[in-house]
Amino acid sequence: MIPVRPRRLGLVAALLLALAGRIAPAAAATGGTAGQPYASYWFPHELLNWTPASDPDAPYNRGSVPLADRFTDPATQVNPHAREGEAGVTAISIMYPSTSGNPSLGAPVFDTYAFGYWPYVDLLVFWGGSAGEGLILAPTADVIDSAHKNGVPVLGTVFFPPNVFGGQIGWVQDFVQQNGATFPVADKLIEVADHYGFDGWFINQETAGGDSTLALQMQGFLQYFQANKLPGQQIQWYDAMIDNGAIAWQNELNDRNAMFLEDGGRVSDSMFLNFGWSAGTNLADSRAKAIALGRNPYDVYAGVDVQGLGY
Repeated sequence: MIPVRPRRLGLVAALLLALAGRIAPAAAATGGTAGQPYASYWFPHELLNWTPASDPDAPYNRGSVPLADRFTDPATQVNPHAREGEAGVTAISIMYPSTSGNPSLGAPVFDTYAFGYWPYVDLLVFWGGSAGEGLILAPTADVIDSAHKNGVPVLGTVFFPPNVFGGQIGWVQDFVQQNGATFPVADKLIEVADHYGFDGWFINQETAGGDSTLALQMQGFLQYFQANKLPGQQIQWYDAMIDNGAIAWQNELNDRNAMFLEDGGRVSDSMFLNFGWSAGTNLADSRAKAIALGRNPYDVYAGVDVQGLGY
């Protein structure tokens, strides 16, 4: 998912309220206030060295509000055709103008997108990540709490950018490295989400240069996450990498990318299609493929880019 190219978000009903990756300098977000705590962001090798005890800002990045139950009230329901458990709405939203320098709990200078559409969304992705700052971004505590009090799960972002925007295939290889039967970065993603109190990760792998071995390693990473995740945690996978490791946006769920959603068992909890889909073919084919895999068709999201270059 990159700022100059339209693509991504949810099947049958989805709303992309933001996306970008490389944006303004971090200092502009806060004015460089001394002692200001900031949200966490990492490259894969940095995440391996992270612990709550070693991060002085960690106490300020923890959400304090548990995920509330959603409810449906027919008396206030605007769309009479909306039915719980069917189509959902995901918002991928830029809250701050950069990946770094995001205040944990506010700052003297207000420079943020105050999301206000909580009743209309089922999932929020805290978008960010750039080759010049960091690829893995955790949501800030204020966003976690705002989402949770409205019953909306919130995901952090893992973004491997296209090569033209600085992507390096070595970062992807670092991400999926194994230590025996374990995936250390997956363990850290689980730990970070648990410690900070958010609900999982949106993974967008758009860096070219991979092969089928790397694709299988990524699938193994996702399967390991599924086997070891804590209750309530989830992964949403973005349609870019295919089975031979190439970056080839399919705009639908098909044989080339199904391995990242389902392969004899759950690999990801949902998939977000690239934005080039058509309702007449891609969505119908995606529905058929999801059913053939034994998955709910509403686990596949098809989105609309309503922001592009803006913040």
